[in-house]
Amino acid sequence: MKTYRDIFKWGDKREEMLDDGMLNLLISKFNLSNDELENVHLLGNEELNFEHDLIISESVIQQFKNICGDENVYSTKEERASHTYGKHFLELLKLRLGIIDNPLDLVIYPSNSDQIIEIVKICNNNKIPIVPFGGGSSVTMALQATFGGVCLDLSKHFNKVIKINESNCSVTVETGILGPDLEKVLNKQGFTCGHFPQSFEYSTVGGWIAARGAGTLSTGYGKIEEMVLALNVVTPSGIIETKDYPADAQAINLNNIFIGSEGIFGVITEACLKIRKYYPEKTAFASFIFKSFEQAVESMRETMQAGYGKPHLFRISDPDETDIAFKMKGFENTFSDKILKVLGYKPGQRTLMFAAIEGSNKYPEFVKKCLKKTAKKHKGLYIGQKPVKKWLEQRYSSAYARDPIMDKGIITDTFETSVTWEDLLSLWNSARIYLNSRPLIVAMVHISHVYENGANLYFTFLSPWKKGLEVEDYQNFHKGLVDVIVKNKGSLSHHHGIGRILSPWMKEQYGENGISLLQALKQHFDPENIMNPGGMLGLR
Repeated sequence: MKTYRDIFKWGDKREEMLDDGMLNLLISKFNLSNDELENVHLLGNEELNFEHDLIISESVIQQFKNICGDENVYSTKEERASHTYGKHFLELLKLRLGIIDNPLDLVIYPSNSDQIIEIVKICNNNKIPIVPFGGGSSVTMALQATFGGVCLDLSKHFNKVIKINESNCSVTVETGILGPDLEKVLNKQGFTCGHFPQSFEYSTVGGWIAARGAGTLSTGYGKIEEMVLALNVVTPSGIIETKDYPADAQAINLNNIFIGSEGIFGVITEACLKIRKYYPEKTAFASFIFKSFEQAVESMRETMQAGYGKPHLFRISDPDETDIAFKMKGFENTFSDKILKVLGYKPGQRTLMFAAIEGSNKYPEFVKKCLKKTAKKHKGLYIGQKPVKKWLEQRYSSAYARDPIMDKGIITDTFETSVTWEDLLSLWNSARIYLNSRPLIVAMVHISHVYENGANLYFTFLSPWKKGLEVEDYQNFHKGLVDVIVKNKGSLSHHHGIGRILSPWMKEQYGENGISLLQALKQHFDPENIMNPGGMLGLR
């Protein structure tokens, strides 16, 4: 029998230990005792144990088995528990506490679109909730089965590349395909999708689209909504198929109704995406250090608005995040560090910038040359290629630190927002004041997705939780941070989505008419309210 710990561990690497850099940071910031370091908080090693009567009759279960085969329909506790939650901090905390509020009834692994169509019909006729599921990496509580029902997991069988169209530079896929599998197929043909979220190793194309995600190279390649050409969607009211025109003026773009819809209208079964030529050997890398966050931001803004081209990866770490990076990597107080201090790049003020430019011929080096000139104008010192290359090597693996950090009794969570240039610094300052008001906290902020009119701000915070009040402690702190961001003109999300954790703020963001419009779409596509029901996107 699996344990709760088996369920909440991330990916297949399943780290139990922290590297020395992170461990030393936690010890120095939180004064952790030997007892706190050696003992695991809320281990979660108890066997799964939850009671929940199935709401689905045996006759309906048999219908599902007739469609997909007995081997693809599961009602075991292990399968139900592993699909009931995503990867939000509160979900992981509840698993450590041995709490599964509303477990799913069945997990079904369909193999083709016809099976999905039949499953949706049966669920609609019997008013059985459906939660579409890809890699399970959602951090917004979007996967919780509020009313039980069926989890439709597309990642096991429904994961094929249907067609690569080299003439059109597009690929059509089944939406359960994982990022690495898609990229491997494309790379063999000399292409890349260009979409690399931190969850890349364990997220699917369908999840990228449903959550309206972004990857680390989105400044150059765009967010997922800029990559989608066409979709097939199975809804309870019928099938929607769009065409892969390069552009059109045919009234409303139907793709945009489903991009970011988080499974509330239907199941996205196929997607046609833009792809790009792949020239990994041509990529240009550049790292800079600035004397202040403000100077780095101004250099970034000017680069995006200059017209000479955009880096694909474009990233700034604020002073606190920069200092933490220097400390964890052993750079602090080295000879090179002392030289930087003499030159005026001081701890608590200096800011790192990373850039990578992809493309063919001389384009990457041309953009890098222009970028260096702009940075120099704003007192940015070029420090070579190595720092950004080292960062790229660990861009996925840093997520694995989350579980062993929580083992130490520490909240570890993120929040990201989008904001215009004119409001970015004031939002950053206000959020920093709020974050630092917590007595014991490590708060890191960076910009990682950049546009002509603004950028995102990504907050990562670590703080010891209040024992016995872990859930309430987190909820109160998280609510305060969201309130500060919204008050200072930030969006509720830039690329994680809304889910259930941010839905209480949707009415304020969308207004009465905006929510009514979403509600009308929900009523049209899903009149029986079976698609991922219960508190999603601020809807009833």
